[in-house]
Amino acid sequence: MTNREFGYFGESAACDYLIKNGYKIAARNYYAVGGELDIVAYDEKYLAIIEVKTRYNGESLRYGRPAAAVDQRKRYAVSNAAKQYLFDHPTKLQPRIDVIEVLVSAHYDINGGKWYFIDGINHIQNAVMTSGGTRFGSPDKRFV
Repeated sequence: MTNREFGYFGESAACDYLIKNGYKIAARNYYAVGGELDIVAYDEKYLAIIEVKTRYNGESLRYGRPAAAVDQRKRYAVSNAAKQYLFDHPTKLQPRIDVIEVLVSAHYDINGGKWYFIDGINHIQNAVMTSGGTRFGSPDKRFV
């Protein structure tokens, strides 16, 4: 599986998670000048611009949580793409920028086939603030 396919796998898992939690998907891989939005979803109150970070569970976590990869450059690109999306698609919903972490493990069957499993999904709402600050973790501090 290439990195692009791995990322798309995580985005698909995030979409499934969002739908199960009452969101509707408005767009996937929305391209704008200077950035791309992985997922745009909405519920009755919010328009959520979502950056998805998919990582292998286990060894790769010693370098930090997947959301930590949303650095200043990425926050800037997502913010600019979000502004373009909102300009192109006006809404009365309250916009916010979230991060969804998808943790994946790979297992092999007896024939050598590789299978991927979702070990966990962490939805961090309002992870990217418009002031440029970033908040990592959930309000109850389980994922800090």
